[in-house]
Amino acid sequence: MDHTLFANLCKAGKFKEALNLAIQGHEDEKFTPSRFAMDKKTGLPIFYRGNKRVEPDETGVWQLAKSSKDWG
Repeated sequence: MDHTLFANLCKAGKFKEALNLAIQGHEDEKFTPSRFAMDKKTGLPIFYRGNKRVEPDETGVWQLAKSSKDWG
């Protein structure tokens, strides 16, 4: 995904187009995101499928996000 183009689409208010750019080529996968939000601290998008957070793996396939919290 081209992060610059994604950010420009978001700034222009074209959120559907930005989401389509992020999922391009992976539309029929089980965990393809249906929405996203921008992280206020980092400015990077956080993708969701329903209420579950998803992210692409090394091969670009969308998977449920690994929890980064340490509950131990």
